[in-house]
Amino acid sequence: MAYIFTKVKEAISKEAKRFECISARYELPYCVLLLSVDVKEDISNLIVANIRCADHFVKIDEQIYGVIFFANRPDAYTKVANKLLYILEKSFPFAKISIGVSCTQNELNSDVITAAVQNLLAAQECNHNIIEDKF
Repeated sequence: MAYIFTKVKEAISKEAKRFECISARYELPYCVLLLSVDVKEDISNLIVANIRCADHFVKIDEQIYGVIFFANRPDAYTKVANKLLYILEKSFPFAKISIGVSCTQNELNSDVITAAVQNLLAAQECNHNIIEDKF
């Protein structure tokens, strides 16, 4: 967990602070979604093409990607996660896809990055493609 947590924290902490600031001002929760896809090619363009322009995309390493977005509805994170999972499964039918997501509205200590990493690690332990969102 330490390696992934450090990489994720380095890659998205600055942008997460910006989302946190806006979130506090407008009382709008935000989510951190982490994807792990075991394919050799870069899927950045595929992810960017399937998120909103206001969402922030980060490539963390060769197989881990992150998306930070505002949850303008209670089910926003499930819509984004399911859409990405569907697109990736359609494009890479034999790839192992793990998604971990966490949102500020569900986190008591507001450490959404840590919760998202823990959910991603739990998803990676499964033998099938899954979205892990235990808060």
